[in-house]
Amino acid sequence: MHYAHIQWSEGIGMYRFVVPFRMHATGWVVVAFCILIGIRLCGLWRGLALGAMIVASLLLHEVGHMAVATVLGVPVREFGLCLRGAYNRRGCASRRRDDLLIACAGPLTNLCLVSLLFLPLIGPQLAFCNMVLCVVNLLPLPSSDGLRILRALRNSKRAGGMIPLLSQPGSIV
Repeated sequence: MHYAHIQWSEGIGMYRFVVPFRMHATGWVVVAFCILIGIRLCGLWRGLALGAMIVASLLLHEVGHMAVATVLGVPVREFGLCLRGAYNRRGCASRRRDDLLIACAGPLTNLCLVSLLFLPLIGPQLAFCNMVLCVVNLLPLPSSDGLRILRALRNSKRAGGMIPLLSQPGSIV
């Protein structure tokens, strides 16, 4: 990437990494649900902290996607929280490999967050929640990272002979 046109003295050197955040009214339902999960796992006070950390984990998952997209030159328009969960809106990658890397970045972020096991009082529960987020996002469900990964692999020449067989009628998947 070429950054010669950026004027560092004006403080805009990071402008490519600033993505607007949008909190939909329905996003508060997700926040409430995360807090309820936290309270269920840890009790009231620790549960509030765990719920907030689960929301942070959801958003960091999207930041993982956005960071890789930005490095690969794919524009990211916004990210936010709505009833369906955390999301980001980005442009299309020009190569399947880039789509694959961007899709893998979110679950990989959650996998890295599993190491937060060391946090006092809520670490094990937070690690468990991040592992669940990682695994669920890898399932090939509509609008999931798993489906994006599967599509990128299915359309690649290297996996072309293997992956389509899984989607044929009568397959065990």
